[in-house]
Amino acid sequence: MNEFNTRKHSLEQQVDEMEATLLHLKAQLKEENEREQHAAIDRLEEYLDDLNNKNANLQAFWKTLRNEIADLFSGDSANSK
Repeated sequence: MNEFNTRKHSLEQQVDEMEATLLHLKAQLKEENEREQHAAIDRLEEYLDDLNNKNANLQAFWKTLRNEIADLFSGDSANSK
């Protein structure tokens, strides 16, 4: 019976060690997932900043184009006569 108790105790220790290892691995996985999420958020912020910059450039282009077209039609008709 003593051999049975020793074997049982050994198995319980192994289970405890494996559970501790599993908790450690789960914690590492959680940290890695958080790092990946932060990196993805950083990339998203960079993308949005780039998109905002392109949008601002496009708005400036359209404003300049509108002004030049307005000047072309209003100014050239007076100058061409």
